This record gives sequence, structure tokens and C-alpha cells, in this order.
Amino acid sequence: MTDYIFQGGLPISDGDFTSHLASLCQLENIGVLLGAGASAGCGGMTMKEVWLDATGANDFLIDELLAFNLVTQKNIDNQDVNVEQLLDQVTQYLSVYKNAPPNTEDKEEASYSQRLSKILLCLYQSVTKAALLVEQEAFGEENLGSQDKFRFHRELLEKLISNRQPGQAAPMLFTTNYDLSLEWAAEEIGIQLINGFSGLHTRTFQPQNFDLSFRNVNAKGEARFGHYHAYLHKLHGSLSWVQEHDNEIKEIPSALAKTRYIGPLLSGKPVYQKQFLIYPGANKYHHTIGFVYGEMFRRFSEFLSKPQTAIFVNGYGFGDYHINRIILGALLNPSLHIVIFFPELSNISKDAKNLNEAQKCIKKIKSLSLNQITIVGGGSQAYFDAFVQYIPKPVLFPKDTSTKELVSAINDLVLSGNQI
Repeated sequence: MTDYIFQGGLPISDGDFTSHLASLCQLENIGVLLGAGASAGCGGMTMKEVWLDATGANDFLIDELLAFNLVTQKNIDNQDVNVEQLLDQVTQYLSVYKNAPPNTEDKEEASYSQRLSKILLCLYQSVTKAALLVEQEAFGEENLGSQDKFRFHRELLEKLISNRQPGQAAPMLFTTNYDLSLEWAAEEIGIQLINGFSGLHTRTFQPQNFDLSFRNVNAKGEARFGHYHAYLHKLHGSLSWVQEHDNEIKEIPSALAKTRYIGPLLSGKPVYQKQFLIYPGANKYHHTIGFVYGEMFRRFSEFLSKPQTAIFVNGYGFGDYHINRIILGALLNPSLHIVIFFPELSNISKDAKNLNEAQKCIKKIKSLSLNQITIVGGGSQAYFDAFVQYIPKPVLFPKDTSTKELVSAINDLVLSGNQI
């Protein structure tokens, strides 16, 4: 038995866990939920690192946050600040001051608004830097998914799709990350990602896209149900989403996002006022933005309610109340299986008093002792690369042959044929 893998609240061996994963990959519906930790190995930042980056780059930030009672000294001492929730609070404060009745004699209101705008800009800059994953100059270039840092994202997509049997649903991908790691990886290996947006020149959000799929029209019988795609749900938005002047949300190329928004934002211009980068905020539930977010979360809840479903959770720190509530509620589905990778699991077991809300949620899930819940701790044993390596290769493809290698082999055959 291991001391870091638990099923039903009891420890299980590494071999039993591997066999369990192989069985789960054969279920009718399979999906993953990825958080910031899933991108940490390829240049991303965890929520704690985003907070440290924001405060380290802006000396005034902590004093201002304390002055507005947006954080406590305990939060600062424990480095326990959820920047996404902080963005939400700052946006709410700012909306109050902006919507207050004009008073030309009271300059204090204007001062508060300016100070809050400055705080908001600092936080947006750090969140944006955390999601770039590559150097700012390289963001928007072609074939970024071929970089070695994204090899586990490529492998994840290949394994999930190749494990699907005829007639089964395509894999479902859910992520709280804004970065484009999954999109870049999918492009590199030729997998279509259905993310709710469609259009050739202007890509807008149409929820019915999640009900569509790709198939080979020349294939007959069971072969026609093979998958060339996966579904991607970005629960908290994306670096490539924009909305200006209350228009529809659009998805734009990363190169355009860099020149029009990301570059100016990181240089200090408040382009977020145009609703670029649909970050969590007080206004995200209004109008078009609320529709998109609501649809993403609805699809997540709907997926977890389906029979014979497995979801793997990696890199997610359980700091989002809405997601936690959906996951806990979904446990009423008797045929749902959840595998959670949580590196700090052993720390939670030792320290029962000084736990934050996210850690309390994990402890509660573990204490339920349900056989449908498996939790993996062990530090690096629960990191994204370890998680991907745990996922079994399909029986028909036992060798380490990636899609990229197959394409290379085909190109070699074509070249050799031209030389004859």
C-alpha cells in the first residue's frame, strides 16, 4: 500500500491505482478538470505565485489593499490570497465609486476611483503574465505547441482520444486557466478542439457548437464513430477572448491579442476597460459575459451528472466555491468517479487546525470515504506530468508512438518516394 493514494478514504497500492485508471478510461464519458498547477510546469504560475508577483512588482499594492480592507494582515502573512476573488472585490468597489452621483466638490471619490483602477491594473498584469507561458515577444508565433514544455499537454490529448472506443463520447476538457496550452498542443498534433466559438473571419460564441462533433464520412460501420476532436470549456475565460462596447464575445488570434491588448496592458495601459480578457469580476455575470460563463458551468454540471462518467482533477487547488459546489453536488451520481491529484494532501492530514477553505474542502471530500473518489497526494507524484504518465496507453498502441512521430514517418515515406 502507498501512503499517498486513497480510494474510499483507505490507502491503495500503486498497481491497484493504475488498474483503476485503466478501467475508468473505458467508461462512456471521460473528462479532465485542470487548474493553474497543470500549467506551472510550462511557465505558468499558481495562484500563490501570481499574488507574490503582483506584490513584488508593486511596492504600494499591499498598503492599498489593506487601506481598502480588501485583504487582512493574516492573508498577507500566510500568503493566502485568491487573486481571482480579489479582482472580483476590486471591480465591485470600483463600480460603486464610478456609479456614485457626481459631486464636483468631493475630490475624494475621484481619488478612490483612481487608486482602485491602479490596483486593478497591477492585478491584471500579474494574471496576464501568469497565462502567457512563453516570452511576450514569442506569444502569437506559430507552432508554439511543438515546444518541449507542452509535451505532456500533447500526450494528455493523445491518450484521452486514443482510449475512446467506438460509439463513446469524445473527451471533455474543463479548465480554469486563461492560457492557451491546450489549444497550442491540439494544433500541433492535429486534434480539433470544440470550444463553443465558430466562424471563419469572426469567431463568436454559439453554445450549440458543444453538441457537434467531427467524424470521417468515408469510414463505414463502427469505424465512423472514431474521434478527431475533444471539447474544451474554459470556465474562467481566455487570453484570446474579447468583448468591446457590450458586443458579443469574440475569440481572436493570439497574435492579434498580443498587439492590440496584451502588449499595451503589460506596458501600463488600462485596456481591460474594454472588457478584454474576460477575467472574473463583478460584471462577468451581466449580459453576454454572464451567458457565456453560465453556459460553460452548465455544461460542466451536466457532464458530471451523466451515467458512467470519470473526471480527473489536476492542478486545481479547490479555491473556487462555485466549482467545489458542483463537484460535491455531482457525487449524488452513483456512477460518477472522481480522481483528484492534490500534491499537498499529506500536509492537510497533519495540520487540522490552520487550513484555508480550499484545504478544508479537500479534507471534507476525503472524509466522505466514498469508493467513487480517489485522491492522489505525494507532492510531485500528483503533478501534471505524473498525472499524464499515469493515464494508460490504449491496448492497440502499446509503444511510445506519438502523432507527431507518425506524421514525420509519413513525410519520410513521401520524400523517399519522390527520389525513386
